Amino acid sequence: MKPEDNTFRILSIQTTYKCNMTCANCYLGDMLNNPNYEDVHIERFEDAISRLPNKTEIRFIGAEPTMNDSLFDMIRIVKKYNHLPSLLTNGLKLAQEDYVINLKKSGLNFLGLSMNGGLDDEVYKRFDNGKFATVKKRALENCIKHKLVPHINIIVDPTNIHILKPLLSYIEELCKKYNRKSGIKFPIVIRIKSVGNMGNYLDTYTYNINELIDIAKENFGEFVPKFEVNGYKETNTCVYQFESKAGTIYGKCTDWTVDDDGLPDRGSKRRGILTEDYEIEPFFEYYETKVDGPRKIKLELIK
Repeated sequence: MKPEDNTFRILSIQTTYKCNMTCANCYLGDMLNNPNYEDVHIERFEDAISRLPNKTEIRFIGAEPTMNDSLFDMIRIVKKYNHLPSLLTNGLKLAQEDYVINLKKSGLNFLGLSMNGGLDDEVYKRFDNGKFATVKKRALENCIKHKLVPHINIIVDPTNIHILKPLLSYIEELCKKYNRKSGIKFPIVIRIKSVGNMGNYLDTYTYNINELIDIAKENFGEFVPKFEVNGYKETNTCVYQFESKAGTIYGKCTDWTVDDDGLPDRGSKRRGILTEDYEIEPFFEYYETKVDGPRKIKLELIK
């Protein structure tokens, strides 16, 4: 599909295959830190973005998008053509306050921040192979301080459910400290999702969508889940909202259970990706032919 024929609501951009972490869960598998895969070419990127026919959320992904030195310029290009920039990040660079300020200045208003361990170093050791609680907390604080809306992403399995309530309390504490109120104008999101058995992944239990909803209710309070996202009917994703001391916080549950062919979310009309040929394909269908694996990682090997 050519960019001018794009029909996806979210278009992901693989900015780089480099990463500064060795996460146990990564859909890229052996593509990670692989010199055979080049970073995005900024001129070809701008050409593709300039030809998109509809307003689109342009989501910068990686491995780790903040390791691409052209990220600020790419965000500006997205804004130039009246699209919506966002990114998915492990947050390590966001612990530097100046970096968050520059993201905001370049035109970024919200981002996805991975916090699989919440405030718990031991959980980060299991999920992300390092003690990252302090740096992740600082990244979240910088986002709230500088009004860069955090969409907090947490992969859950039976070993880390306990991090959800303390993380919510920390969000409430930060909002009080910086006089922020979550709501329509500053929509903080907590997204919990199951382990996706694609690429590198923990050999652990994968929750289904109903179990994820129960987990969210137990930790955040009662809500009515809605299986429609941006006008698209969904079966493996729901959204909801709940009241907190920080205001209305929004939530999302996503079940990344794979189908018989090893793919989650097959046939989604919301998620596309700009390929290495600068054309557009469905997100996971594209990676089906790219990821070497899967490679399971036993929990006991990374404790």
